[in-house]
Amino acid sequence: MKISYLPYKEIDKEKWDNCIANAANRLIYGFSFYLDAMAANWDGLVLNDYEAVMPLTWRQKLGIKYLYQPAFVQQGGIFSNSQLSGEVTNSFVAEASKQFSFAEIALNHANIVMDLPPQIIQHQRNNYILQLENYNIVSQNYEHGFRKSLRRIEKFNMRYQSSEDYSFVIELFKELYGKRLTSFSSSDYKNFKSVCALLQKQDKIITRIAFDSEQSVLAAMVLLSDGNRLYNLLSCITEIGKKFVANDFLYDKAIEEFSGKDLILDLEGSDVKGIADYYKKLSPVSQPYPFIKYNGLHPIVKLFKK
Repeated sequence: MKISYLPYKEIDKEKWDNCIANAANRLIYGFSFYLDAMAANWDGLVLNDYEAVMPLTWRQKLGIKYLYQPAFVQQGGIFSNSQLSGEVTNSFVAEASKQFSFAEIALNHANIVMDLPPQIIQHQRNNYILQLENYNIVSQNYEHGFRKSLRRIEKFNMRYQSSEDYSFVIELFKELYGKRLTSFSSSDYKNFKSVCALLQKQDKIITRIAFDSEQSVLAAMVLLSDGNRLYNLLSCITEIGKKFVANDFLYDKAIEEFSGKDLILDLEGSDVKGIADYYKKLSPVSQPYPFIKYNGLHPIVKLFKK
Protein backbone atom coordinates (compact mmCIF):
# COMPACT_ATOMS: atom_id res chain seq x y z
CA MET A 1 0.00 0.00 0.00
CA LYS A 2 1.44 3.32 -1.08
CA ILE A 3 -0.17 6.61 -0.10
CA SER A 4 1.34 9.53 -1.97
CA TYR A 5 1.03 13.21 -1.16
CA LEU A 6 0.46 15.16 -4.37
CA PRO A 7 0.52 18.96 -4.54
CA TYR A 8 -2.33 20.40 -6.58
CA LYS A 9 -0.31 20.82 -9.79
CA GLU A 10 0.69 17.15 -9.77
CA ILE A 11 -2.85 15.75 -9.44
CA ASP A 12 -4.25 14.00 -12.51
CA LYS A 13 -7.76 15.43 -12.36
CA GLU A 14 -9.17 12.90 -14.81
CA LYS A 15 -8.02 10.00 -12.65
CA TRP A 16 -9.07 11.87 -9.52
CA ASP A 17 -12.60 12.49 -10.77
CA ASN A 18 -12.90 8.91 -12.05
CA CYS A 19 -12.06 7.71 -8.55
CA ILE A 20 -14.73 9.98 -7.03
CA ALA A 21 -17.33 9.05 -9.68
CA ASN A 22 -16.83 5.33 -9.09
CA ALA A 23 -16.47 5.53 -5.32
CA ALA A 24 -18.90 3.54 -3.22
CA ASN A 25 -19.11 6.63 -0.98
CA ARG A 26 -19.26 9.18 -3.79
CA LEU A 27 -20.09 12.71 -2.68
CA ILE A 28 -20.23 15.81 -4.84
CA TYR A 29 -17.77 17.65 -2.60
CA GLY A 30 -14.92 15.37 -3.70
CA PHE A 31 -14.94 16.27 -7.39
CA SER A 32 -12.15 18.54 -8.60
CA PHE A 33 -14.51 21.20 -9.96
CA TYR A 34 -16.16 21.56 -6.55
CA LEU A 35 -12.85 21.73 -4.70
CA ASP A 36 -11.48 24.20 -7.23
CA ALA A 37 -14.41 26.51 -6.58
CA MET A 38 -14.81 26.23 -2.82
CA ALA A 39 -11.35 25.58 -1.38
CA ALA A 40 -8.75 28.32 -0.96
CA ASN A 41 -6.18 25.67 -1.93
CA TRP A 42 -6.19 21.91 -2.12
CA ASP A 43 -3.73 19.08 -2.53
CA GLY A 44 -4.41 15.36 -2.34
CA LEU A 45 -3.46 12.01 -0.90
CA VAL A 46 -3.63 9.17 -3.41
CA LEU A 47 -3.56 5.43 -2.76
CA ASN A 48 -1.52 3.57 -5.39
CA ASP A 49 -2.84 4.59 -8.84
CA TYR A 50 -5.89 6.58 -7.67
CA GLU A 51 -7.55 3.58 -6.00
CA ALA A 52 -8.56 5.93 -3.20
CA VAL A 53 -8.13 9.67 -2.76
CA MET A 54 -8.38 12.25 0.00
CA PRO A 55 -8.58 15.98 -0.70
CA LEU A 56 -6.53 18.19 1.60
CA THR A 57 -8.10 21.63 1.69
CA TRP A 58 -5.74 24.19 3.15
CA ARG A 59 -5.10 27.80 3.98
CA GLN A 60 -2.02 29.67 5.12
CA LYS A 61 -1.61 32.02 8.05
CA LEU A 62 1.60 33.55 9.38
CA GLY A 63 3.42 31.40 6.84
CA ILE A 64 1.89 28.19 8.27
CA LYS A 65 -0.27 25.92 6.13
CA TYR A 66 -3.18 24.25 7.89
CA LEU A 67 -6.14 22.06 6.93
CA TYR A 68 -9.63 23.51 7.20
CA GLN A 69 -13.19 22.68 6.13
CA PRO A 70 -14.43 25.02 3.36
CA ALA A 71 -17.89 26.54 3.33
CA PHE A 72 -20.55 24.48 1.54
CA VAL A 73 -18.35 21.36 1.82
CA GLN A 74 -19.96 19.22 4.49
CA GLN A 75 -17.74 16.16 4.17
CA GLY A 76 -14.28 15.33 2.85
CA GLY A 77 -12.11 12.38 3.79
CA ILE A 78 -11.21 9.29 1.81
CA PHE A 79 -13.15 8.16 -1.26
CA SER A 80 -12.79 4.65 -2.67
CA ASN A 81 -14.72 2.12 -4.74
CA SER A 82 -14.47 -0.36 -1.86
CA GLN A 83 -14.95 -0.15 1.89
CA LEU A 84 -11.67 0.87 3.49
CA SER A 85 -10.58 -0.58 6.79
CA GLY A 86 -9.93 1.53 9.84
CA GLU A 87 -6.24 0.80 9.38
CA VAL A 88 -6.22 2.34 5.89
CA THR A 89 -8.24 5.34 7.04
CA ASN A 90 -5.80 5.88 9.91
CA SER A 91 -2.90 5.69 7.45
CA PHE A 92 -4.44 8.49 5.39
CA VAL A 93 -4.96 10.61 8.50
CA ALA A 94 -1.39 9.92 9.63
CA GLU A 95 -0.04 10.98 6.23
CA ALA A 96 -2.11 14.16 6.33
CA SER A 97 -0.70 14.99 9.75
CA LYS A 98 2.83 14.63 8.36
CA GLN A 99 2.10 17.22 5.72
CA PHE A 100 0.05 19.66 7.84
CA SER A 101 0.66 20.26 11.55
CA PHE A 102 -2.78 21.70 12.25
CA ALA A 103 -6.17 20.46 11.06
CA GLU A 104 -9.89 20.88 11.64
CA ILE A 105 -11.51 18.77 8.93
CA ALA A 106 -14.44 16.47 8.26
CA LEU A 107 -14.04 12.96 6.92
CA ASN A 108 -17.09 11.23 5.43
CA HIS A 109 -19.77 8.80 6.53
CA ALA A 110 -17.97 5.74 5.13
CA ASN A 111 -14.64 6.43 6.83
CA ILE A 112 -13.99 4.20 9.83
CA VAL A 113 -11.88 6.01 12.40
CA MET A 114 -10.53 4.06 15.34
CA ASP A 115 -7.53 3.97 17.66
CA LEU A 116 -6.17 7.31 16.52
CA PRO A 117 -3.21 8.79 18.42
CA PRO A 118 -4.38 10.73 21.49
CA GLN A 119 -3.33 14.06 19.98
CA ILE A 120 -5.94 13.62 17.24
CA ILE A 121 -9.39 14.45 18.59
CA GLN A 122 -12.43 13.16 16.76
CA HIS A 123 -16.18 13.37 17.24
CA GLN A 124 -19.19 12.44 15.20
CA ARG A 125 -21.19 15.08 13.38
CA ASN A 126 -24.82 14.61 12.48
CA ASN A 127 -26.24 14.14 9.04
CA TYR A 128 -29.61 12.78 7.97
CA ILE A 129 -30.63 11.24 4.67
CA LEU A 130 -33.99 10.24 3.25
CA GLN A 131 -34.38 7.50 0.65
CA LEU A 132 -36.91 8.91 -1.78
CA GLU A 133 -38.94 5.81 -2.50
CA ASN A 134 -42.66 5.85 -3.21
CA TYR A 135 -44.04 9.16 -1.91
CA ASN A 136 -46.95 7.53 -0.11
CA ILE A 137 -44.55 5.35 1.85
CA VAL A 138 -42.20 8.24 2.64
CA SER A 139 -44.97 10.60 3.71
CA GLN A 140 -46.67 7.97 5.87
CA ASN A 141 -43.43 7.78 7.86
CA TYR A 142 -43.45 11.48 8.67
CA GLU A 143 -43.88 12.14 12.36
CA HIS A 144 -47.49 12.64 13.37
CA GLY A 145 -47.00 16.33 14.11
CA PHE A 146 -45.55 16.97 10.66
CA ARG A 147 -48.44 15.23 8.90
CA LYS A 148 -50.88 17.20 11.03
CA SER A 149 -49.10 20.43 10.08
CA LEU A 150 -49.42 19.62 6.36
CA ARG A 151 -53.18 19.13 6.74
CA ARG A 152 -53.53 22.33 8.74
CA ILE A 153 -51.65 24.55 6.27
CA GLU A 154 -53.62 23.40 3.22
CA LYS A 155 -55.93 26.36 3.83
CA PHE A 156 -53.10 28.81 3.03
CA ASN A 157 -53.06 27.80 -0.64
CA MET A 158 -49.28 28.10 -0.95
CA ARG A 159 -47.71 27.52 -4.35
CA TYR A 160 -44.62 25.45 -5.09
CA GLN A 161 -42.66 26.62 -8.10
CA SER A 162 -39.50 25.75 -9.98
CA SER A 163 -37.03 28.55 -10.67
CA GLU A 164 -33.81 29.04 -12.61
CA ASP A 165 -32.75 31.89 -10.33
CA TYR A 166 -30.51 30.13 -7.81
CA SER A 167 -28.68 33.44 -7.30
CA PHE A 168 -31.84 35.01 -5.85
CA VAL A 169 -32.14 32.23 -3.27
CA ILE A 170 -28.46 32.48 -2.32
CA GLU A 171 -28.82 36.24 -1.81
CA LEU A 172 -32.00 35.69 0.22
CA PHE A 173 -30.20 33.14 2.40
CA LYS A 174 -27.34 35.59 2.89
CA GLU A 175 -29.76 38.38 3.81
CA LEU A 176 -31.63 36.21 6.31
CA TYR A 177 -28.75 34.35 7.94
CA GLY A 178 -25.51 36.07 6.88
CA LYS A 179 -24.98 37.93 10.16
CA ARG A 180 -25.46 34.71 12.10
CA LEU A 181 -23.17 32.62 9.89
CA THR A 182 -20.03 34.63 10.53
CA SER A 183 -17.73 31.92 9.18
CA PHE A 184 -19.20 32.37 5.69
CA SER A 185 -17.47 35.14 3.73
CA SER A 186 -18.67 37.07 0.70
CA SER A 187 -16.18 35.02 -1.32
CA ASP A 188 -17.80 31.80 -0.09
CA TYR A 189 -21.19 32.86 -1.47
CA LYS A 190 -19.57 34.02 -4.71
CA ASN A 191 -17.74 30.71 -5.07
CA PHE A 192 -20.90 28.74 -4.39
CA LYS A 193 -22.66 30.69 -7.11
CA SER A 194 -19.93 29.59 -9.52
CA VAL A 195 -20.58 25.96 -8.56
CA CYS A 196 -24.29 26.47 -9.18
CA ALA A 197 -23.64 28.14 -12.54
CA LEU A 198 -21.59 25.16 -13.69
CA LEU A 199 -24.15 22.62 -12.46
CA GLN A 200 -27.01 24.53 -14.04
CA LYS A 201 -25.42 23.97 -17.45
CA GLN A 202 -25.53 20.24 -16.68
CA ASP A 203 -29.13 20.38 -15.41
CA LYS A 204 -27.90 19.36 -11.96
CA ILE A 205 -29.19 22.21 -9.85
CA ILE A 206 -32.72 22.40 -8.47
CA THR A 207 -34.20 25.65 -7.19
CA ARG A 208 -37.63 25.55 -5.61
CA ILE A 209 -39.61 28.39 -4.02
CA ALA A 210 -42.82 28.50 -1.97
CA PHE A 211 -45.06 31.52 -2.56
CA ASP A 212 -48.27 32.74 -1.02
CA SER A 213 -51.30 33.79 -3.05
CA GLU A 214 -49.81 37.28 -3.52
CA GLN A 215 -46.52 35.91 -4.86
CA SER A 216 -44.58 36.78 -1.71
CA VAL A 217 -41.62 34.46 -1.14
CA LEU A 218 -42.19 32.26 1.89
CA ALA A 219 -39.38 29.69 1.69
CA ALA A 220 -36.81 28.52 -0.83
CA MET A 221 -34.16 25.86 -1.39
CA VAL A 222 -31.24 25.08 -3.67
CA LEU A 223 -30.50 21.38 -4.17
CA LEU A 224 -27.45 20.06 -6.00
CA SER A 225 -27.61 16.72 -7.81
CA ASP A 226 -24.93 14.18 -8.63
CA GLY A 227 -27.30 11.57 -10.04
CA ASN A 228 -27.52 9.67 -6.75
CA ARG A 229 -28.08 12.35 -4.15
CA LEU A 230 -29.90 15.63 -3.86
CA TYR A 231 -27.83 17.82 -1.56
CA ASN A 232 -29.83 20.26 0.54
CA LEU A 233 -27.00 22.78 0.47
CA LEU A 234 -29.07 25.85 1.12
CA SER A 235 -32.62 26.54 2.30
CA CYS A 236 -34.27 29.50 3.95
CA ILE A 237 -37.58 30.80 5.25
CA THR A 238 -38.79 34.38 5.51
CA GLU A 239 -40.55 35.92 8.50
CA ILE A 240 -43.91 35.71 6.75
CA GLY A 241 -43.04 32.15 5.73
CA LYS A 242 -42.70 31.20 9.37
CA LYS A 243 -46.28 32.27 9.97
CA PHE A 244 -47.41 29.97 7.16
CA VAL A 245 -45.08 27.12 8.33
CA ALA A 246 -43.84 27.23 4.73
CA ASN A 247 -40.83 24.97 5.34
CA ASP A 248 -43.15 22.04 5.98
CA PHE A 249 -44.91 22.73 2.70
CA LEU A 250 -41.66 23.20 0.75
CA TYR A 251 -39.91 20.05 1.96
CA ASP A 252 -42.99 17.91 1.49
CA LYS A 253 -43.49 19.14 -2.07
CA ALA A 254 -39.83 18.55 -2.94
CA ILE A 255 -40.01 15.05 -1.50
CA GLU A 256 -43.17 14.38 -3.49
CA GLU A 257 -41.59 15.71 -6.70
CA PHE A 258 -38.46 13.58 -6.52
CA SER A 259 -39.80 10.40 -4.90
CA GLY A 260 -39.69 7.21 -6.95
CA LYS A 261 -36.54 8.27 -8.83
CA ASP A 262 -34.01 6.19 -6.87
CA LEU A 263 -32.55 9.26 -5.20
CA ILE A 264 -31.35 10.10 -1.71
CA LEU A 265 -32.23 13.45 -0.20
CA ASP A 266 -29.17 14.49 1.79
CA LEU A 267 -30.51 16.90 4.38
CA GLU A 268 -27.03 18.25 5.21
CA GLY A 269 -26.95 18.00 8.97
CA SER A 270 -27.25 19.25 11.53
CA ASP A 271 -25.43 19.56 14.86
CA VAL A 272 -27.74 22.47 15.69
CA LYS A 273 -30.45 20.89 17.83
CA GLY A 274 -33.34 22.89 16.39
CA ILE A 275 -32.41 22.03 12.81
CA ALA A 276 -31.76 18.38 13.66
CA ASP A 277 -35.11 18.12 15.45
CA TYR A 278 -36.84 19.57 12.39
CA TYR A 279 -35.25 17.06 10.01
CA LYS A 280 -36.17 14.21 12.34
CA LYS A 281 -39.83 15.02 11.65
CA LEU A 282 -39.28 13.51 8.20
CA SER A 283 -38.12 10.21 9.78
CA PRO A 284 -34.78 10.15 7.96
CA VAL A 285 -31.87 7.77 8.49
CA SER A 286 -28.96 9.00 10.59
CA GLN A 287 -25.68 8.95 8.65
CA PRO A 288 -23.04 10.59 10.88
CA TYR A 289 -19.49 11.35 9.81
CA PRO A 290 -16.23 11.96 11.72
CA PHE A 291 -14.70 15.37 12.32
CA ILE A 292 -11.06 15.41 13.39
CA LYS A 293 -8.84 18.04 14.99
CA TYR A 294 -5.19 18.09 15.87
CA ASN A 295 -2.58 20.71 16.68
CA GLY A 296 1.02 19.65 16.24
CA LEU A 297 2.44 23.14 15.95
CA HIS A 298 5.51 24.29 17.84
CA PRO A 299 4.50 25.61 21.29
CA ILE A 300 5.44 29.15 20.29
CA VAL A 301 2.85 29.18 17.50
CA LYS A 302 0.44 26.60 18.88
CA LEU A 303 -2.11 29.20 19.86
CA PHE A 304 -2.24 30.91 16.49
CA LYS A 305 -5.68 29.43 15.68
CA LYS A 306 -7.24 30.28 19.04
